[in-house]
Amino acid sequence: MYDNIINVLKTTLFENRFTHTIGTCESAVVLAAKYSACEEQAYLAALLHDCARGLNYDETLTYCQENNIELDEHMKNDFNPVHALVGAHMAKHQFKVEDEAVIQAILRHAVGCENMTLLDKITFVADAIEPNRDGPDVEEARQAAERNLDEAIPLALHVKTRYLRATNSPMHPSSISMLKELNG
Repeated sequence: MYDNIINVLKTTLFENRFTHTIGTCESAVVLAAKYSACEEQAYLAALLHDCARGLNYDETLTYCQENNIELDEHMKNDFNPVHALVGAHMAKHQFKVEDEAVIQAILRHAVGCENMTLLDKITFVADAIEPNRDGPDVEEARQAAERNLDEAIPLALHVKTRYLRATNSPMHPSSISMLKELNG
């Protein structure tokens, strides 16, 4: 199963995105082992977390329309996190993933949300701290992930939202809710 997915991803993703995906898998398995989660689920969620990134803007929009994937108001203006919705759908329908926890982790990996499961958190953080990412904020997130996943989440979000800060764009409401929940 994994070999088939890897072969498809090698042909549909740009090389740097595929490299990021493999790095995310490595980080997810390490985090799963550290926090006593299922390593196989973590690997599969990480492997497929960016499976929709091979689609361009028009293809992504068409996929959403053809598969009744509704975009919230924020995603109509910030298209970046839409790949998580499409990726979760592709995981289930194209790659035949039946594990709803894995599908949910893929769905939640881009912007997060309240009440994230351990697998959701692992996928979210692994995406930000994988070995191919760089920058001082990444290193800080990596160090936090060694101590506590909840402590790493806001730092991982900081890494993931560089593009928003660069354009002074608002953060997704689900990300804001996640941060509020973590801050108690």
